[in-house]
Amino acid sequence: MEQVSVDSFIKNAIDIPQLCKIINGIMERYKIYLGVNVVVVVINCLDEQCTTVIDNIKYGMRMYYPEISNNDTLIKIEMFYNMRLFGGLFLPHIKTYESLMPAAHHVPVKEDDKLMILNLSHIGYDANTKEFGAFIRYGHNSSTAACGAITSCYDQILKGMKMPSDSDLRALSRYIKKTISTHNIEPKPLGYDLLDVTVNAYKDQIPWMKKQLRKLAQKDEIDIIYIGGIEIDTNKESDSDTNDKIVLMDTFIVNQNGNIIAAILNE
Repeated sequence: MEQVSVDSFIKNAIDIPQLCKIINGIMERYKIYLGVNVVVVVINCLDEQCTTVIDNIKYGMRMYYPEISNNDTLIKIEMFYNMRLFGGLFLPHIKTYESLMPAAHHVPVKEDDKLMILNLSHIGYDANTKEFGAFIRYGHNSSTAACGAITSCYDQILKGMKMPSDSDLRALSRYIKKTISTHNIEPKPLGYDLLDVTVNAYKDQIPWMKKQLRKLAQKDEIDIIYIGGIEIDTNKESDSDTNDKIVLMDTFIVNQNGNIIAAILNE
């Protein structure tokens, strides 16, 4: 059983400008050029449309490209391949490397081409109540569940309700049920159990993710950079929508031979 240390989880969170700096450092070190020899693949939840995190990452990356002078250049640089999955989870035995092949085939310059995958699950956090599992979305007056899909599946499992009728949600529910059983997760106050579910659900997908990325790298002879973790959605006060945090949990490279190496982060 692996329980998440709440204090260290919050302490390890970085803001979006810090994440953009890390991404840019990886790009510089490994000669990755947006709009040229890479397609950025974003794997996150359908719910991300209500958090604006990816849009803010795109905006944050612009400072590293001062030569941007027109919309055509901007569109090329921000050509992200979006894969929206419930919970932002690449479910084992459900999703495979084949779903990433379109992105691999659309790198503008095929010489020394690369994929950069940014994979984020997410959870809401109210700093005022110190509670996980919900937050006030931009434009709203009250908090709602986040991740809504993971929370809904978790609640239904606890109540012994039948599986969702939607096939994707049903697959997520089976996966969450397995996560609960594997890690002996039990109800806790302040949504700490939901944090356990979210973090372990993310971690448990990584072996499968690596297996699929190795297949893709070897099949398409492409290097793949993976950056993954948990997005912490925080209350949107006033007109601010940039106060979310990211807890990075994995950074690695899969080379064309299928070998997995640790990505070196610039200091």
